[in-house]
Amino acid sequence: MQRSDDLAESDPHLSPFLQAVLENADAVLATARSAPDSLASLVETDAAQAEFLPLFDPQSIAAAVLDARGAVKIASRLFAEERGERYIDPDLAERALRLGKPVVVPVAIESDAGSESAIFVYASAATAFPLWRLPPELAAEAPDGKVVVLTTLAAREEPIERACAAFGLTGLQTRIVQAVVRAGTIKDAAGVLGLSHVTAREALSDVYRRTGVRRLPELVGLLSGLAFGLMPSEANYAPLLVDVWGLSGKQAAIALLVAGGASREEAARTLGLSVAVVRKDLEQVFAALRVSSASELARTVSTMSALAALLSATRRQLGFADPRAEPLRLLPRSDGSRIAWSDYGPAAGRPVLIVHSSMTSRLAPSGLVAALQAAGFRVLSIDRPGFGMSDPVAGLRAGEHDPFDAAADDLVALLDALRLPAIDIVARGGAQAVLAMARRAPERLGKVVLVNPDPPSGSDGRRHGPLGAFKEAYLRRPELIATFARLLAGNLTRERLHRMVQQSMRGSPPDEAAAADPRFAEDYWRSVRMFATGRIQGYVNEQVAMARGGRAAPLLGQAGWSVLLGGYDTMHDPEQVERYWRALLPDSAFVHVPDAGRFLAMTHTSWVVAALV
Repeated sequence: MQRSDDLAESDPHLSPFLQAVLENADAVLATARSAPDSLASLVETDAAQAEFLPLFDPQSIAAAVLDARGAVKIASRLFAEERGERYIDPDLAERALRLGKPVVVPVAIESDAGSESAIFVYASAATAFPLWRLPPELAAEAPDGKVVVLTTLAAREEPIERACAAFGLTGLQTRIVQAVVRAGTIKDAAGVLGLSHVTAREALSDVYRRTGVRRLPELVGLLSGLAFGLMPSEANYAPLLVDVWGLSGKQAAIALLVAGGASREEAARTLGLSVAVVRKDLEQVFAALRVSSASELARTVSTMSALAALLSATRRQLGFADPRAEPLRLLPRSDGSRIAWSDYGPAAGRPVLIVHSSMTSRLAPSGLVAALQAAGFRVLSIDRPGFGMSDPVAGLRAGEHDPFDAAADDLVALLDALRLPAIDIVARGGAQAVLAMARRAPERLGKVVLVNPDPPSGSDGRRHGPLGAFKEAYLRRPELIATFARLLAGNLTRERLHRMVQQSMRGSPPDEAAAADPRFAEDYWRSVRMFATGRIQGYVNEQVAMARGGRAAPLLGQAGWSVLLGGYDTMHDPEQVERYWRALLPDSAFVHVPDAGRFLAMTHTSWVVAALV
């Protein structure tokens, strides 16, 4: 098979299977068709070694470059504002430079609420610069003979305020939460703010309802974690508690459970211990971490977890994201799990929901958002269950439920919360979820635009490029979809995604042009990168459903629906797609856009808007 020299370069950190997909997708596609049973041995070992990586708010990282004597040469904004130089130990800086490996130590730091525990990590700049993702202002300092220090200083007010805003907390509630995060108890927070204990407790009761938490430590841990960014799933932070603070394995397990909101009794049941043992060990944990309450423990564990995630992120890390650029909102389900959504505004516009595709998230394409806003729409988006920052629905496993019904339930909950009787839809993917919504609550849908809607995998034989190779593998071995997803997510970077998209869009001039556009590439990466933090369950659930899905019953009377089909779609044959969806939506309008391709919703926004108005 012929390979393109510009896309076939070796990537030493890439899984061998994914390297094969990128170098010669046609060969992998042929293997998936002729010998699907061999796929397991090709991916399972690599998938088991996959590592999910963090996505940080740059304002949450405190770091500085020191000279050999421990003097600060240049510091990040947070390090400077928190006066981190007060806690530098020159001897530790010298030791890190001499040993050539990181030195990790707990440090007692002073805050408005008193003394609290932080972690300082010293490493030679020659080691840190190539491996760690550091705030960009530090890159100006030459590494020779220098030391980098990273630390977990107190959570900043601005990131905590944004986390509160995601749940729609009031100004008073936000001030109380910020005070609690810093002080550790409701009583101390009320004293700092000059409020009565009763007023603070009543305000926090409504905060619990809005956020879906049960107890104060869970609230502090949740909001502190959101303030740092998006941590990788499946991470185990117990070793850091053991190595840095000298806790036993049992004490570390207790600390993590209580910091996550578990009561002493619940922690005891989970670990098979007596309540008395948990209480005694927890006293030792408090002493070691220099905290006096479960809420302070939750804050310390959150900052420790963020630092551990940062230290584990090497060349393959995701880096930083500015949360101010994305209007994150969070809505609790009745079971306490959360739905993530975004409101791009304007508030007075006609509401329209952008439905994301199978591997992306609610982070909507900027060009599509702008076009809809210009036409008078209020643009909303939502992460379907298990995608992005929406929690999976508890107890629902891949292949044992309909994930699109679950997505419809979340959308109804969002519309109810916003008091919206109905909403228009633009689906650049997830058409099955829109169909489920039409069956679940047809009166809640206005006009609907499905853009290149995917049929079930077995209904269309077109396969092309790396994405086509995965599509064929999923159809042949649906039981391996979770393994494939883990492998893909654990190896995803901006560069690899770009290569994959370039190869998969070959033969479609409009899509090739889009892939070469830096703005489009940034938009697409932004919408995909949460997948690489390990949030793959929604993708797995839906891909299993698509691989095993049959033909659904027709949905009659959808005259307000339009199906837009790009003539250059490289993932599906437009004629086969039309046949499949015409059988399901016999009363809907089908519109061919001959000069558009797979990315029609982003490259031909005027057609999308025209179908809505």
